[in-house]
Amino acid sequence: MSLKEKIDETIRSLIANFTKYPDKYLTESDVRCFLFNKLMLNNEFSELRDTSDGSKSTSVHTEVRWYGKFNKLKWRSDVVILNVSTLKVKDGFFKLPSKGFGFNKPQAIIEIKLRRINGDSDNAFIKKIQEDIDKLNEIKEQVEGEYPCFLIIFDKKKDIQNSIQPSTKIKIFYKHSNFDTIAKKKRQMKNFNQKK
Repeated sequence: MSLKEKIDETIRSLIANFTKYPDKYLTESDVRCFLFNKLMLNNEFSELRDTSDGSKSTSVHTEVRWYGKFNKLKWRSDVVILNVSTLKVKDGFFKLPSKGFGFNKPQAIIEIKLRRINGDSDNAFIKKIQEDIDKLNEIKEQVEGEYPCFLIIFDKKKDIQNSIQPSTKIKIFYKHSNFDTIAKKKRQMKNFNQKK
């Protein structure tokens, strides 16, 4: 199974869990943590490997910062899977970047969006989603390599999947929790029982 397929399978498992237990996911950080845990169950992601400067690390990291064209920190990605053999974590002949580490070969980038039941309006949430799509496209343009990009969207408020622009470069996973459908069914059952 390819790296992309392993990530895809892990994301689908996360989606199944969100579908069954949506209230486990209160924040985007919760989604990131549960995804990280699921990824780390795979030895390919959790195994300690040698860095380029003789240390050890795993390939999965969160809150990774990226430099733009002018060597300023420009973006932050929720989850990055990187090639550990290109990772530098110690100062040597070349000084480490301001973020305290450096690498040049991402293997995958994953962005996460979560809208709570009382969250952003549809337009505001769609705008945030589009900003993540634009960010991933910018990173793909400026950071060399053949690596997949994923966007996971969990929506507890309203199903807006048809309003999200598809992307040829980014695999988008959208899941609505169906709270409104569940609430409507409960109201119907309550009304039905009251009529008896």
